[in-house]
Amino acid sequence: MIKSRNYPMILITMFILTLLSSCAPLESYRTGDELSKANRWEEAIPFFEQAVKEDPNKQEYIDGLNLAKREAAKVRYEKARQVLASAPEGNLSVLEQVAKEAGIASNLDPENNAIKSFASDIKGKINTLMNNLKSLSSQAEVEMQKEDWIAAVAKLRQIVKISPTYENAANRLLKAEQEGTKMLYQQGLAFSKHEEWGLAVHAFKSSMDINPNYLDVAKLYKDAVSRDNADYYVSEAEKARQGKDWERAILLLEKAGKYQPDNRDLVKKLEDMKIHIGQIYFEEATRLVNQGKFYKAFKRLELISASSPSLLDGHIYREFVNNFCAKLVERAGKFSGREMWGNSLVWLQKAEALNRNYPGLFQKILEVKDQINKRIKKSIAVFDFSSPSNDRDAGKIAANKLIAFLHRNASGDLRIIERENLQSILREMQLGQTGLVDIKAVQTAKMRGIDTFIMGDVLHFAATKTDMPSMSQVKALVDETDEPNPQFQMWIMMNQKPTPEQLKSAPPPTIKKKIYQFITYRQGTTKISAIIEVSYKLVDTLTGENIFTNTIAGKMSKEDKYQDAVPAAGIPYDPLELPTEVEVMDELTNEKVSITGQTILKNFQSLEVEYFNQGQQYQKRRNPELSIERFTDAIFDEKLKGISTPISHKSMDIIAELVQDE
Repeated sequence: MIKSRNYPMILITMFILTLLSSCAPLESYRTGDELSKANRWEEAIPFFEQAVKEDPNKQEYIDGLNLAKREAAKVRYEKARQVLASAPEGNLSVLEQVAKEAGIASNLDPENNAIKSFASDIKGKINTLMNNLKSLSSQAEVEMQKEDWIAAVAKLRQIVKISPTYENAANRLLKAEQEGTKMLYQQGLAFSKHEEWGLAVHAFKSSMDINPNYLDVAKLYKDAVSRDNADYYVSEAEKARQGKDWERAILLLEKAGKYQPDNRDLVKKLEDMKIHIGQIYFEEATRLVNQGKFYKAFKRLELISASSPSLLDGHIYREFVNNFCAKLVERAGKFSGREMWGNSLVWLQKAEALNRNYPGLFQKILEVKDQINKRIKKSIAVFDFSSPSNDRDAGKIAANKLIAFLHRNASGDLRIIERENLQSILREMQLGQTGLVDIKAVQTAKMRGIDTFIMGDVLHFAATKTDMPSMSQVKALVDETDEPNPQFQMWIMMNQKPTPEQLKSAPPPTIKKKIYQFITYRQGTTKISAIIEVSYKLVDTLTGENIFTNTIAGKMSKEDKYQDAVPAAGIPYDPLELPTEVEVMDELTNEKVSITGQTILKNFQSLEVEYFNQGQQYQKRRNPELSIERFTDAIFDEKLKGISTPISHKSMDIIAELVQDE
């Protein structure tokens, strides 16, 4: 129990605590108010918030807090606008800073529509810039992969201007600038080498735009500018004329004409020089034809066509061309007589380039091309394979399937001889379908247009069916009978005259007796096993030697389980579902014939490479005529296959080199 003498002390303590609690919010408010008067609005906000927290019903505190927030928001808003106004346009980091200020201002005064609109506008600008950055970066990456360094530099510079740190843009720009400067510098050198000074000026200038201090680009640019005019080309053309470098003289005058297309003196000077040079070329062509230097003469006529087309309609020129074509056709005929169709085609095509309407030329070219195609199109004959003793048709089946596979998959430079055609050839050779041949027969086959024999033996070809049945028993319920219930009989003895109510609770008068029986049923597994083994070889009819020998073997098995149905025991019927022995054997044969066919075709899949390599070997042995034949074969082989590789282009270049002294 509290003593009465303590009451005054308790009352005093309570009064002091009450006084202190009422003074605390007042002190926070006063501090906030003083800061507000000093326009330190954002610093005042925490004190007003503390005062409101301690006395939430004091309207004066609430008003002070709201005023401080509105004024602080205005300060932030003005600061954001000033930063935006003074910063360069389209800079992401500046916009992000402005957005941060606008966001703080909007949080301080969410009801201020001007601030809200400003923040939304800045956010939209940032989104636009980000989308622009993404697009530019993607485009720059594509340009860098294409090595279009100028375009890549332009886009990466835009990215760096917006945001230097975006997706490593600064380092990517550095790489693009280095590669671009180097590429443009090299382009400028290449243009300078060909005296394309206008293009060289552009290349060097573009290189300097990226890096003006790169190597000697400034000097080269200055030199290119000094030569990028008509006077330079006219001066150099005169030097070329004096040195009898006719092609260069014409080329330089033509370039000079691009600068001064309306300069009549320059146009006339070019025309006069072309006529003069054309006459010189014509005299040289005449002399070369008389010397039997047909290729060089042909090249002179090409120069006349390019430099002096006005000479082409002259009677003397046309008569010369006709006589020259006759000599070209005559040379081609000599090669045709030696069955050197590639060499023949070279000179016929030269005649065609000069006069495509020369009598009989078109037909001669067709005949030569047909001979080349016939020569390179390898003819393959498949004989019936020998059969094992257990199946006399196995060899014929395997051969037929192989022929069908080769027909479907052979490239255009292979010809698979039809069985009907093969029969007539074999009759001429007095051979059987099994291809029992000697060297004389092989050579005879070559004369009949067969390049390769495919012969073989079917060593194993069989399919067997194995049944593994078994008999099983199962106990099954087969019937039920009604029998007297012993319990009912005992109950009725104890209840002689039962009432209907008593009968309701009595045991049933009869009970069911189940009759079981053991039922035997058949089940088992049937398996079909097939085996094949084929030995075959490819024989070159030119040499009689085996090109390739191989043996392929395989096995295949199919099996399935079956059982009789026993409905009483819940055992379902499972029928035997298996293909026949013939079907399994056929599937295995198709599989192995496919592998055999693929292996055979691999020996012929790169004939164009083989022809090209042979051409190079003859070239090393200084046998240009045979070299031309093989390079021609390589070109035509690719045409038959419908492909185009560097082999054809390289072969044409080498043929041109080989005939340049002819």
